[in-house]
Amino acid sequence: MKIKFALAQINPVLGDIEKNRKKHLEFIEKAMEENANVIVFPELSLTGYRLKDLAMEVALPPQSDFFNPILKKSKMIDVAMGFVERGNDNNVYNSAMYIENGKIKSVYRKIYPPTHGMFEELRFMGRGKKVTTFKTRYGNFSILICRDLFHPSLLFLAYAQNAEVVLGMSNMPLRGVEGKKPAIEETVEKAVDTYTSFFSQFIVFVNRAGFEDGMGFYGGSFIGTPMGKKLGFAGILKEKLTFATVDTEEIYRKRQLFPLSREEDLNIIKENLDAILEANNERV
Repeated sequence: MKIKFALAQINPVLGDIEKNRKKHLEFIEKAMEENANVIVFPELSLTGYRLKDLAMEVALPPQSDFFNPILKKSKMIDVAMGFVERGNDNNVYNSAMYIENGKIKSVYRKIYPPTHGMFEELRFMGRGKKVTTFKTRYGNFSILICRDLFHPSLLFLAYAQNAEVVLGMSNMPLRGVEGKKPAIEETVEKAVDTYTSFFSQFIVFVNRAGFEDGMGFYGGSFIGTPMGKKLGFAGILKEKLTFATVDTEEIYRKRQLFPLSREEDLNIIKENLDAILEANNERV
């Protein structure tokens, strides 16, 4: 199956969900004009990133009527977008939703919100606990958010559930600019190359661009393929809508050439994890 992705490398306005919704609708319209099947926005695309206490003001439950205009558009194009979720437990989460045919197919909560150095997420938001794979009209998708992409264990959980496409929605800031390209960009590309090669899946990496509250975001969105290609590179720093078409037949070819998935034994992994957890508990 061929899937045309639109990578919406946008620069949202901090805390202004009305303006950001308008921008989402504009980019969705442009993607529809190009006959894209799926449009993917960055992490917290509806709110901006450095929210701090403002997170509680812009949080919305997934069922909010605020999303209705985007739900309506999703009857023509699937939409993945980031937002601050107001949970039923009265906590807020850095979340992303996937919308298809006017309905929310999945909501994912970021599992590893960082709190060190320039990052303060865990001070203001809760943590997710589950990686899921959900069926779309284009195959099995999973979502991971930013720092989650640096935890191979989470990519493995998606792989173990036969995710064919992982949407990596991100707000990675610009840092390490001594070389030809930012060090963070090289790190992301190496990670994506490794995951797509060994897990035989596509990773659609969409990172925001622009500046916010003294922090710059480098962009650099692209799609990594099981055969080691990079598609749809969106460039650095600037807001841009980029298109790339993937062919999921590539997953089949790669998994026949490199049949790790049929060799995998999840029971062995479970037994070893149980033993590790038991040993760790005994040390405490």
